[in-house]
Amino acid sequence: MHSTRFGEGHKILHLFTEGYGKIEASAFGVRKTKSRFGSKLERFTISRFFLYHKSTSTLYSVKDVEVHNQNDLITADYEKYIAGSALLESVVLFVDRAQPDDKLYSLLCEALKVLNALYAERSAYLLSMYDVQFLSIMGYSPDLRHCIKCGKEIENIKCYIHHFEGFPLCKECKTASSRKVRESVLRFIEWALINPLSLSSKVKMEKDTLVQVRAVIEQLFLHTFHKTPGSWTQLPVYR
Repeated sequence: MHSTRFGEGHKILHLFTEGYGKIEASAFGVRKTKSRFGSKLERFTISRFFLYHKSTSTLYSVKDVEVHNQNDLITADYEKYIAGSALLESVVLFVDRAQPDDKLYSLLCEALKVLNALYAERSAYLLSMYDVQFLSIMGYSPDLRHCIKCGKEIENIKCYIHHFEGFPLCKECKTASSRKVRESVLRFIEWALINPLSLSSKVKMEKDTLVQVRAVIEQLFLHTFHKTPGSWTQLPVYR
């Protein structure tokens, strides 16, 4: 959930729901001191909303909110806040408005709950696992076995990445400026596809490997969506 201010003390809430996909709802007076909603409408909160509207042409209005997970520890730490923002931004940017998906909804809820309890320095591991699974649920599971340029099967999982040509590239399609992708990076991506996000707390990875994992994920998003979440640039691994 994220929001946009309007009027005096009001907000338009942008909600991602299990059964209806992305919807918008107005919360009147929520920014006023005596609002009955209080902190129930914070950014990373998982809640049950009671909504109503007069017709299909008008916005929903918030009647009541039942908080399931506040996830307030995300906002208390800058590194976790940036990772949490990246989780939300992928849904905001790349999920169609009328695209309800229980798997995607469950993935986002799980990611927020895990991030809330996670040590901040492990946020990038969680986000990387989430990004790989997000692509898979969206129908773009990464193909690590075939060259993106010629389609040839890559032997012995020896592949390359290039900032313009993409990923993965076979030995024949690589250029002088292409970089070889570590086998540990490929193993992590394959592992991240099938394991619960809670295991991000157990990941052990060198900083250089994490940097390359993020580079590969960036290429996959660029190839699939032609852009990446802007909040990624604020992650410590990019600085």
